[in-house]
Amino acid sequence: MATVRKPAMHWALLGIGAAMALAGCTATSEAQRQATNSKPPPTDCTAWVGTDRNAMMGGYLLPQGPKGSGAKVCVPVMMTANPTPSDYAGGDYHISEFTDDKLKARWRACKEDPACFKRIDAQMQRWLPPNKERATRSTGVVDPSGKIDPEGQVDLRQIRRPAFFAKAPYRESIAEADGRTYIVEFGAPRDAFERIDLKMTDPIKLRGWYIEGAGVDDGKGKKVRALAIMAPGGGGQLTAIQHPDEASYRIDEKTGKTIPISFPNATTETMGQRWWRENLYALNQAGYDVLAYDRRGEGLSGGFSDTNTLEQGEDVFRALTALEDGRGLRILTPSGELLEGAATKGRLLAGMKSTEIPLVLGGYSRGSMSTAWAMTRNYVAECSFDMPEPNCTPPKGLKNIRGAILLSSFASGAGYVGDSPDLADRNLFLGGMAADHHIVFYPNSATLAGMDRWPTAFFGKGLWDRAESLEGTVAAYNRIRGVKEIVLARGPHSIETWPESDRTYLRERMVAYAKAVIVGKGTLPGARPWKDFKSLVATTPDSWEPSSRPKAESPGR
Repeated sequence: MATVRKPAMHWALLGIGAAMALAGCTATSEAQRQATNSKPPPTDCTAWVGTDRNAMMGGYLLPQGPKGSGAKVCVPVMMTANPTPSDYAGGDYHISEFTDDKLKARWRACKEDPACFKRIDAQMQRWLPPNKERATRSTGVVDPSGKIDPEGQVDLRQIRRPAFFAKAPYRESIAEADGRTYIVEFGAPRDAFERIDLKMTDPIKLRGWYIEGAGVDDGKGKKVRALAIMAPGGGGQLTAIQHPDEASYRIDEKTGKTIPISFPNATTETMGQRWWRENLYALNQAGYDVLAYDRRGEGLSGGFSDTNTLEQGEDVFRALTALEDGRGLRILTPSGELLEGAATKGRLLAGMKSTEIPLVLGGYSRGSMSTAWAMTRNYVAECSFDMPEPNCTPPKGLKNIRGAILLSSFASGAGYVGDSPDLADRNLFLGGMAADHHIVFYPNSATLAGMDRWPTAFFGKGLWDRAESLEGTVAAYNRIRGVKEIVLARGPHSIETWPESDRTYLRERMVAYAKAVIVGKGTLPGARPWKDFKSLVATTPDSWEPSSRPKAESPGR
């Protein structure tokens, strides 16, 4: 093992986890009660799950209909592959045993086994940039307008504005925000993989939209200006086209299994972007300023590597600094005026400093990972887990970050991987990517360990979400001491596949949370009540992602 610096390195190698495990000992009695009641009982039935599992899965028999007055049906739930051993005495198992240090140690052991190394290395090679697992930078494939060279000197006028999506067949609500939308571009350094492995040293540019809001109504006749910084999921591209009639999968008539549809195709550049823009617009309609940009290595933004979520978490603070002082910033105003550098100072952030404007950070899927790292860096410590010799420094300490929105989250870290064959190697993959390629793809346990220092959080997920098991989401929820809520649906990781009613409810509750934390509410009225793990599962309405609907409830099947 590499030599390390003390004392900061002492807890860096532990992924903050072992040091922060003490937080479990000082938790309130209410948190301890929640943890006990949140332990999942054994499943009592099995049911078929379509996208994206195509498998039988354990679940709970739950009554359906109004107030549970109808017949029972099996509701599937993804459980963790790593339950706490009955004889474990080392504190919080999911924190202590899944630190950066221990994940890398397991990878080193794997490397000593030729078969293990060959299997995991093949997976890493498929994911190393440029990512071969999916098509990237699809913006402009269906319609050439909006296509740019993200590595070059970009004319910001070429980037699609919200008004682009007003035309048929898109007719998206975000188009209404065009008159208050700025195109923004700010600089960032290369990530560790690019710097160390590829010897790239030139800076990159990150690009997206800044939509000004009218301020959040405080209920007392005043408006509070606030900013939501929203990070998309893997492959997400802010201005990519999605045809409203497109589907993310088809069902094989012979097997009944779902088969993913590849994108881009003739009508859609990237799936899920329509739903994502609806979320941005909803927050803006609630009064928020909204900053949304493509992650490094994707869509409008420069960079070769798109998978280091630790680095992407730091990009949040780079964007805030640029918006305040104008250094490295270019903006295209709604009226078409191009400004850069000092001329942009004071134009955004409602004229406030980046340390003053109330903030909410949010992310979907991979964006939840970068959001969790940003929250950890702000409230707990800044740790360079992607470097050959990781080091930790004190947290940034911004007091104006009011909370985090985590959609299809993997913020609870490596200990809560789901119990599914296709996820069995995830933690060896995680350790190998960080140790050998300087890429922190998925979080280790550091993010979960520090959540008791976060002020508030909102979670939205499907019951068989592949990113983290529901137990992981509940563990994260239990560590949050302020306003919090979990919204569930009978669906998978990809929220865009959920029934519209579930997506609408999730958005409504997300906005309610975002408004509450800005105006200082201590509670979040209207949440579906639950008292234990099984009753949490039962908060899901009698609506299903279509390919997973019980056959008895499927017309024509």
